[in-house]
Amino acid sequence: MGAKFRIGILILALLSLATIGAVAWGVTVAAEQPSNPGPAKVTLGDGPAGIAGSRFTDPDVEINLTADVFQWEILNGEFAEVWGYNGQYPGPEIRVTEGDKVRINLTNNLPEATTIHWHGMEVPNDQDGVPGITQPDIEPGASWTYEFIAPKPGTMMYHTHSNTMVQLSRGLFGAFIVEPRGGLPQYDREYTLLLHETAGLYTINGHSFPKTLEDSLLKIKMGERILIRMINAGNLHHPMHLHGHQFKVVQLDGNPLTNPLVVNTQNIAPGQTVDVEVSGTNPGTWVFHCHVISHVTNRGVYPGGMLIALDYEDHTSYFDEQAAAAK
Repeated sequence: MGAKFRIGILILALLSLATIGAVAWGVTVAAEQPSNPGPAKVTLGDGPAGIAGSRFTDPDVEINLTADVFQWEILNGEFAEVWGYNGQYPGPEIRVTEGDKVRINLTNNLPEATTIHWHGMEVPNDQDGVPGITQPDIEPGASWTYEFIAPKPGTMMYHTHSNTMVQLSRGLFGAFIVEPRGGLPQYDREYTLLLHETAGLYTINGHSFPKTLEDSLLKIKMGERILIRMINAGNLHHPMHLHGHQFKVVQLDGNPLTNPLVVNTQNIAPGQTVDVEVSGTNPGTWVFHCHVISHVTNRGVYPGGMLIALDYEDHTSYFDEQAAAAK
């Protein structure tokens, strides 16, 4: 009996010491709290199918994408079967503002399952679009909704993350541009170039030269400054080179450079984005191309592939004369 009494007294003494220590260190014993609660969590409510619940009921931007199979004219008169979003190869450019509440609804009309990954963007883990890791596959005929807050500004892209070697090579990708809330830097013009390879051809914005000149001809005037966003959605490196000018590299992978690089050839790795500034200082019509020589051919025939031009509007060149004569 005496031994039990002494043990009880010892336990009470230890509990008293623990309580005194907790009060001294500002610890509340009754309710445990995490040492760093972190930012407030968004409450999920009832939302569209495909996620546990909507992160918000009033998105600033809502976009509908449909993944489908269709024919696309890569060269003049030459069509290839591609997989793309909303009947476009590459998919439509998505533009939002930093901090926007973004909702994107995907419908899968492909013959196999798919997802969308937001490449270079820091989105919630369950919105990252990786099947088997962050979500199930989106089966043929099914739909899925992605929701996130637009992250820091920059040039990014979106692309499939299902059976990636096949689906990405067939065209399931597009540009995703996040603009700063205070507005974009002042440029006279802005262009986006998506580099890719499919059906044995090398493409810029879904076309190979000479068809690239129909929709990807870059225009400039003397004294202007233009911004060119380049996105490599393919599986090969592409060192891009502009004749007669220097690039000022102002952003890599959506990250602005404190000290911009000045180069005349800029390599773009698979999955990388590069923003360059070009100043109108040398009038004419200048070739802009990948410097891997086989990439400026159409199946070995030069010129072709990843080749476009920078054309000064206030100057008449041989190119302009030939274009006028062809009309």
